[in-house]
Amino acid sequence: MLNLTTRWNLIVIGDRKTPRDWLSRLHGNQSRVLFLPIDEQPSLGYSILDYLPENSYARKNIGYLVAIQCGAQTIFESDDDNLLETDDIRVLPKIATPSHVPWLAFRRQRSPFVNIYGSFGHPQIWPRGFPVDELKNVTEDGWHSLRRNEDTKTNVYIQQYLADLDPDVDALYRLTNPLSIGRIKFDPNQPPVALQPFTFSPYNTQNTVTHYEAFWGLYLPVTTAFRVCDIWRGFWVQRLLWDIGGRLMFATATVKQVRNTHSYIKDMDEEQQLYHQSGSFVRFLASWSSPLPSLAQRIAQLGRDVARAHFWESKEVDIVDAWLADLRSVGYSFPSIVYPSPPRAVIQKRAAVCVTGFVECVREAWASTDVAIRERLRGEIDTFLFLSSSLVKGPVPLATRLKQARSYLNSTVTVLYEDRDIDPGIPTDCKPEFQIANGARIPVLGYLQQLWSLAECYHLVKDYEQRFHIQYQLLIRARVDTVARMPHTFERQGAFNVNTTLIIPRNRYFPTAYDDGFALGPMELMYHFMTRWYGLRHCPSDNKYQPGIFLKRHLLRFTNVTIDPDMTGASDAIPHGPNNCH
Repeated sequence: MLNLTTRWNLIVIGDRKTPRDWLSRLHGNQSRVLFLPIDEQPSLGYSILDYLPENSYARKNIGYLVAIQCGAQTIFESDDDNLLETDDIRVLPKIATPSHVPWLAFRRQRSPFVNIYGSFGHPQIWPRGFPVDELKNVTEDGWHSLRRNEDTKTNVYIQQYLADLDPDVDALYRLTNPLSIGRIKFDPNQPPVALQPFTFSPYNTQNTVTHYEAFWGLYLPVTTAFRVCDIWRGFWVQRLLWDIGGRLMFATATVKQVRNTHSYIKDMDEEQQLYHQSGSFVRFLASWSSPLPSLAQRIAQLGRDVARAHFWESKEVDIVDAWLADLRSVGYSFPSIVYPSPPRAVIQKRAAVCVTGFVECVREAWASTDVAIRERLRGEIDTFLFLSSSLVKGPVPLATRLKQARSYLNSTVTVLYEDRDIDPGIPTDCKPEFQIANGARIPVLGYLQQLWSLAECYHLVKDYEQRFHIQYQLLIRARVDTVARMPHTFERQGAFNVNTTLIIPRNRYFPTAYDDGFALGPMELMYHFMTRWYGLRHCPSDNKYQPGIFLKRHLLRFTNVTIDPDMTGASDAIPHGPNNCH
């Protein structure tokens, strides 16, 4: 801390076990170090001192107040077992541009949480405080769910930087994955990610930057266990942060943690409240709201409501009130409440592109197809990558394929997920036939997953439309593993008018069937193509569910279709093999 490129001041709050001569034992320049032994702390006159027990992590609250009183604009917290990887502390501007924070993480269907470690290269681990009983749902819904940050500015008032080697995971992970501890490294090239409102992730006090506008949220609860207090702080702060237009941001590791000796069993005992209440606490916070006009009033109200809901003890209410009084006494100015802007006018965009399949061939196939689509279709286009990470084996290592997908910068939304058990709802008295005479064998489970993913991607696009007041004229379905071969332009009249008909490629192997590898058309017509998963519930009279035949019959029930012989189809996918991308 004392040999950094940037000048920082170090505040050390002594506890009962801290030697009174601690400062004299410190080698080097001490001019920027403020050490307060425990016996001198009462002279500060803070109200919160009456509530802070000795030998407690919550005594850091004293240090926060001292820093604020001394005029700090930025506060950095670290652990004593963290080693900086550079000669300075990384801090992004508190008002960040998309070049600083290009991605926003968002929750999916079944959980308010995201597993932020997945977006930095480790979907198989989770941060302390993440509810382990929701890990399956989050992983299946999208362990990496990011959208491009199109806001001109993002108020990243709290910035959590990760830790390599032995990151902040819970005791359950450490006990069940002992061989990975001390060997974990996050993707150093992953750009920062901010969380959009109503999306939660645990964050801690171990490598964290807090800007002035969020100093009120430094408060560490006193009545919770040691390994709970910073996580509980992080959850309730996230809820209030939205009210002032602030965001929590995560960035890749800037420290290596060489963890002090711990008893994992003791850690697990202290984490019991996390295991049992993290999910319910966050859902309580997500549903909480307040009409009060000031942030300080809302903090006090939330403190009381959290106690009434039994997520911390009732005496925590008095300590929160003391904290608020102390903030005022040291001259802290609370930020104002930011009220939502009125809905903007609907923005017309030319097309949305749904890209589905396994995570593979992003660079080898999809990148060129993406360029071809944009060259042949006039107007603004948004791309939605909705890709399964369940294909573990392949000529290209899974970690490489995942990084290629995560680092693809030309997408609007990227969701990477693990396959789930799905039920197509085919009637029990139906005898479905998925194969065709002399045809390639259809992997039925893979085909069903494909239809399910098309429907999910369609709903992802429609949700994006609604959330951001967008209206797409066209929808395009593309495979991630198919190389582009397309007509000179899609802006044609007559039978090929993309504004009035659904266009698909011809099936080169079975002319009487449809090729489902590519399609484009008006949003309202593409609904039938994308959601035929729901049509599986109706058994055909001849029991034929073969993909090309089923698609043709389904579409002809609802819409007009034009076959374009110049377009790429499923038969143009890159062949499987050891020298290919899948």
